[in-house]
Amino acid sequence: MKKLFFITFLGLSFVMAGCANKALPQSRVGSISDSYTGTVKAVELVKVRGDGTWTSMLGMVAGGVLGHQIGGGSGKDLATMGGAMAGAVGGAEADVRDAQRITIEFDSGKTITTVLPIDANNPNRYKAGDRVTVFITGGKVTEIR
Repeated sequence: MKKLFFITFLGLSFVMAGCANKALPQSRVGSISDSYTGTVKAVELVKVRGDGTWTSMLGMVAGGVLGHQIGGGSGKDLATMGGAMAGAVGGAEADVRDAQRITIEFDSGKTITTVLPIDANNPNRYKAGDRVTVFITGGKVTEIR
């Protein structure tokens, strides 16, 4: 029981530490961004799937621990493996986030469409008619304000 509590606490600590970080990534330091102002023309709520690496690993550990509680002997080993596999699949499926597909018409007349996740680094929910500034770095929209 103590092991299960420790593993759960450790996993949640990693997740919470990742969610608390609202800072820009190191790769943005010194980078040059083009900025454009414009008007949001359309917004559609969509879902985006992450790579599932961390959620799969956490799911695998949790599933393995829970599976290990079942049976005895070789049955316990099978339950542990089955729990780990099921946890990995479930963890990957849990890595789906809310996002917005945003179409913006710049003041120059050019129109772009981009998808941005709604998260700590991008908490804004845009709507048609909003005036925004779009930052583009290396051909990717890195920020909308």
